[in-house]
Amino acid sequence: MDRAQWAINLLRDETFKEVFEELRGVEMSRILMSDYDGIQAREDAYMRLRVLESIENHIEGMADQKMIDAKRLKIL
Repeated sequence: MDRAQWAINLLRDETFKEVFEELRGVEMSRILMSDYDGIQAREDAYMRLRVLESIENHIEGMADQKMIDAKRLKIL
């Protein structure tokens, strides 16, 4: 199994989706439940949300690479 197929399988995995949703929910909860002066806590939670998004985008890019390569071969 190549990296693209691994990424496709991972993105289809319900457990993986649930874990990422749970992690997003934890960080959103930290933002929503922070005190008025909890600026650093909100910034940290926001940064973690962006990291989760970056990881997911990278895996989606790996999955899309197979389709990109196939289209590239059609052009050549």
